[in-house]
Amino acid sequence: MPTPALLLASSAFVCLLMIGVLWSLARNNIPGVKACALSALLFCGSVFMLAGQPYLPWWLGIIVANTMLGAAMVMYFVAMRQFFGRPVSVVALIVVIVLEVAGLIVFWCVWRDFGIRIVIVSGLISGMACATAATVVRYRPLHRPAYPYMLALSMLMLLAVIHAVRVTFYLLNLDPVQSVGQSSVFQTIFLSVGLLARPGLILAMILMAYDRMLSERETEANTDALTGVLSRKAWWLMAGKTVAGAARNAKRLSVLVLDIDRFAHVNETYGPQLGDAVLRHFAGLATNVLRQEDLIGRIGGEKFAVLFPDTPIDAARLASEKLLQAVRGEACIHGSWSIGYVFSAGLVQWDGQESAQALVERAHLALAAAKRGGRDRIVTQGEAEV
Repeated sequence: MPTPALLLASSAFVCLLMIGVLWSLARNNIPGVKACALSALLFCGSVFMLAGQPYLPWWLGIIVANTMLGAAMVMYFVAMRQFFGRPVSVVALIVVIVLEVAGLIVFWCVWRDFGIRIVIVSGLISGMACATAATVVRYRPLHRPAYPYMLALSMLMLLAVIHAVRVTFYLLNLDPVQSVGQSSVFQTIFLSVGLLARPGLILAMILMAYDRMLSERETEANTDALTGVLSRKAWWLMAGKTVAGAARNAKRLSVLVLDIDRFAHVNETYGPQLGDAVLRHFAGLATNVLRQEDLIGRIGGEKFAVLFPDTPIDAARLASEKLLQAVRGEACIHGSWSIGYVFSAGLVQWDGQESAQALVERAHLALAAAKRGGRDRIVTQGEAEV
């Protein structure tokens, strides 16, 4: 049977190897990664002290080592909160650590009780693991692959359960050992689970950080750099998927293709910097006015397209007119300049069979009719054919 010191040292050594991977991710400014690395360092330091407890002074091998062990779990909680962009109550966490230190001192210096010391440390770890698990459950991104978050959740719950069981054992005096260095069946099981759970928590953070970086790269690839709406490629991809889904489910959809009127004149009069400001202003207005599910993309220089999923043309017309009224009523302010602008647009409804390409081509025909009709208007295909 492996000794407790060997199990502790093995767990710490594996964590040390994984800290290097964490630090390599720190330069990407992923929130929570540095806090997780600090948590791992605290854990490793505490484990080496616990393993060397017979050779260290009591204040270092017991008080400092156990305090660092609890602080490591607290810091992992901080790491998860930071990763998901949630606030952390620093005062409350400091109070938790201070209470842990006070309990350790009392039950060593005043009333020497090994079991109660274990209850204090394991109770803190179990509680913090549950709080961290709740953060993962509540805030994990549902549109991303589940494995990194499920790994974190499973390791946290494993840690919470084994420490809760340990608290129960020592409250009921079911384990006869009186130091971490002594062996027992339960002590070996507990340390073996810890050997799995602690590196598992670090691995989960590493995978979550990689998933966050992948998500950011995907967002960058799918977003128009100037306006923040969908890029041309991303919009066409989403349009194709939406049309295919509508065909499978017998749903309706509409498409609006619009063009900022006399945009070349804006560029020539005010310069390309002000022209870019107009495009950004329009994209911001469109994002605010239209529904979240409406797909807005920049498909050309000053040309945008809006796909209205599961929306008949009458409802799409109301939404498009609302957007046009918003543009008419709010000029683009850039520095000391105030630039008023409008757009022309063509609106069509999917016929139930055509491709996304054919649908957008019909919208372009309606847009051309709007331009011929005097601009600053929305023309549906039926109006364009009159």
